[in-house]
Amino acid sequence: MARSPDSFWNRLPFVARLLAIASFALLVAAAVMLFVSAREEASDARADLETELAQELETLPAALADGVVTGDFASLQQALDRDVARPRVAGIQFLDASGTTLQSSDKPLAAVAPDWFFKRFGFRDVSGKARIIVGGRVYGAVAITLTAQGMANRAWLRLLDHLAILLLAIVLDFLGIWLVLRAGLAPLKRLEDGADAIAGGALDTRLAIEGGPELRHLIASFNRMATASKAAQERLRQANADLTRFAEVSAHHLMEPARRLSSYAQRLRVRLAALSEPGKDEEVCESLNYLERDAARLRGLVRDIQLYLAAGEPRGEVRAEDANAALAEVRLRLAQRMTAMGAVLDFESLPAAMIDRPRLMDLFELLLDNALSHGRPVDLAVPPQIRVVGERDGTLSRYRIGDNGPGIPEKYRERIFGIFERLNGGDGGTGIGLSIARRIVESRGGRIWIEKLPQEGAVVAFELPDGD
Repeated sequence: MARSPDSFWNRLPFVARLLAIASFALLVAAAVMLFVSAREEASDARADLETELAQELETLPAALADGVVTGDFASLQQALDRDVARPRVAGIQFLDASGTTLQSSDKPLAAVAPDWFFKRFGFRDVSGKARIIVGGRVYGAVAITLTAQGMANRAWLRLLDHLAILLLAIVLDFLGIWLVLRAGLAPLKRLEDGADAIAGGALDTRLAIEGGPELRHLIASFNRMATASKAAQERLRQANADLTRFAEVSAHHLMEPARRLSSYAQRLRVRLAALSEPGKDEEVCESLNYLERDAARLRGLVRDIQLYLAAGEPRGEVRAEDANAALAEVRLRLAQRMTAMGAVLDFESLPAAMIDRPRLMDLFELLLDNALSHGRPVDLAVPPQIRVVGERDGTLSRYRIGDNGPGIPEKYRERIFGIFERLNGGDGGTGIGLSIARRIVESRGGRIWIEKLPQEGAVVAFELPDGD
């Protein structure tokens, strides 16, 4: 698709745009100056020719009078030939009263100036005629033509000289501008490199104060910003570390009460069974069921919180892991549950993933668990079908885990990646699984999203880059 002139102009470097504008301005000014100069020179040339013609018409009849009166046409012809040899005289003609005509013409000057220049600026030959009168008697007339070709040639050569001088001035001007800008903009390039370094995480980057006053202020502001950014990052890192530590300790301390609740609920159930008569204390048994179920959910919730906290850091060497082997091992872990549900898992040959193996297995386990929990068909008689496919796309490894469940409405496809977000509050999940998956993927510089299938079902897709 063709780019608009504005788009092309905006994509040019600052120096190129400045030089282009300066070039245009200088060329326009030069063209106007040369045009005005040529017009003035042409006007002066016309005035000079008119003055010279008037002088020739005044002096030439007197110079020819003797030969005209005596009728010495040979002498007249010699006089005409002599006069026509003078500069700017293109031709002279004598017409006798009796009808005799004498004429002489000079060889035309070579046209150095182009024809358009000659015509455009008004260079033209001039002609005039004067009678030869002696003693009150008219003996004839003399006509003379003066050529402007020599003046046009000189004006053209002078124009070329001026143009050459102007071009040299423009080149020197551009060279000076370029050298000044190169030196002046060098700190901006270093400022750009420094900004890239800061963006890449090198918050210790500082720049030397240099350049003009404006650049020195700008660089000083950049250094202050870098110092403030580093201090803010240190505060944020410390705050995150404190928060993570608090969450880890809290999760650890919450796990123990959850285990005790479950343990004591089981002991009470055994004790109640030994003391009670059959069929009695059903309300107590139901209460114990609630206790055991909520204790198990609390333990799962604490476990997922611990997993979420650990999801952002590698738990082993980051390398090209065999995704097929990892998925096969996860399938073995979930085999009992899948068998009970009648679920079928198919997967093709998957590309390697650049990630540590523990988190890759967590990622597959979380997404398969999500498909088993939320991707069950509406018709419970239809077994869950889960399909995992992968592909390479440049430097990315992309994977898709699809199910044949009811699908996910479009308005929820981003929301369900939030922590504690669930479409169905009664499904027994913790609402953290997809949040953990996103944290793992994004910690590796990848992304994860939901795709809609043409038929019922949904696909959780994620991709991981090759880089560290």
